[in-house]
Amino acid sequence: MIKDINLKSKFLKYVIVLMSGTLAAQLINLGLSVPLFRYFYSPEQAAEWGVFLRIIGVGGAISTARYELAIPIAKIDSHSFQLHKLALRIAVYVFIFTCIAAIIPIAFASDINQAIYYALIPAGVLFTAYYGIGTNWAIRNKKFRSISFSKIANSSLGGGTKLLFGWMGTGYIGLIIGTVVGLAASNIWFLRDQIKSQRIHQIRKKSLRNRAIAKEYSEFPKVNLPHTLMDSGRELIVAFLFVGIFSKVDFGFYDQSYRILRLPLMLAGLALGQVFFQRSAEKYNNKEDIMPIMMKSIKMLALISILPFTLIFLFGDDMFAYVFSEKWRGAGEFSQIMAPWFMLNFIASPLSFLPLVLKKQRQFFLMAAAGTSIMLLAIVIPSFVFDADIKVMLWALSLSQTAYFIFFIFKILDYVRKSNLERGIQ
Repeated sequence: MIKDINLKSKFLKYVIVLMSGTLAAQLINLGLSVPLFRYFYSPEQAAEWGVFLRIIGVGGAISTARYELAIPIAKIDSHSFQLHKLALRIAVYVFIFTCIAAIIPIAFASDINQAIYYALIPAGVLFTAYYGIGTNWAIRNKKFRSISFSKIANSSLGGGTKLLFGWMGTGYIGLIIGTVVGLAASNIWFLRDQIKSQRIHQIRKKSLRNRAIAKEYSEFPKVNLPHTLMDSGRELIVAFLFVGIFSKVDFGFYDQSYRILRLPLMLAGLALGQVFFQRSAEKYNNKEDIMPIMMKSIKMLALISILPFTLIFLFGDDMFAYVFSEKWRGAGEFSQIMAPWFMLNFIASPLSFLPLVLKKQRQFFLMAAAGTSIMLLAIVIPSFVFDADIKVMLWALSLSQTAYFIFFIFKILDYVRKSNLERGIQ
């Protein structure tokens, strides 16, 4: 398996550039999260933060109509930058709307923390949207260093702000302010790239070509946007279900487990996936076979995933208790149950970009809808029908999602084979 990986390939070079920045950013996050959750923030406060992250995730998806995902796959650079401008324009309109919508809950907030919470939602939504636009423009132009520096800025300034407010004893609002500060800092690198690109492309705001580009890539708001809203909306629904059926503490444990189990994805899977997206789109546009690069990605992530997920599966409870203190042992127990699910999610992560390249977004939407339905049923049925406790429910959730990702990998492989046949590639 290792022999199949060319250590001198451009693909691996780009992955290493992204992984170095991602590794630095995640090490900063991990290093700061230990004092943050060991000394300053409780599971209940982490739960409030988790809900906020999911709200701005939904808003960030709406804010661009998902046009930013078309940026790397547009055939001409000028068209790509037009998509950049289109996505940004939509994001600004959504920001204005959310500012107006936030006035009422701010006015009726029960305390200053709650007022700040609502006031920061529009900013969080805008910065999340712009981060997606900037990342995809950087992928288009192979500026993977910009993505790496952006991640480091987010982790350093955002984490430092959370630590400062935690030391000041502000409660959950410190986590939320730190998140928004980190997002703002991360966008500085992309704003710099945008200003440089603006000088090159000189696109008029009222150009008829803008409408033609929006129409040409209308599949993204029509298909990918509902798909993304389903994914991010599912996470928000999961948060409400956990709090409603069990408790805020249980959701705090789940959310902390979720973040830690996603670390391998953030360290390697996302970096590899972003490079994979650029390389596979390039190969597809050049009528080349993308199966080799796909298999290389699966093998690489399978190798990387074995050690961390095995350790969490066997010793997660003790690891969480030792690192974050005994009050987080419950999160470690949750992570042991969820480890198989996140291992398969990690291995499959780069493949989620392929439906965009292969123009199979509708089929992928149906698969994702099935995955979402399975996930929600795995929470609701054990809890309401069988009155199961949270650990039994988590086992049902983990095993069902593991099976789903195995199916997903094989289905994507089948799509690539069929695409090769249609394009006459042997």
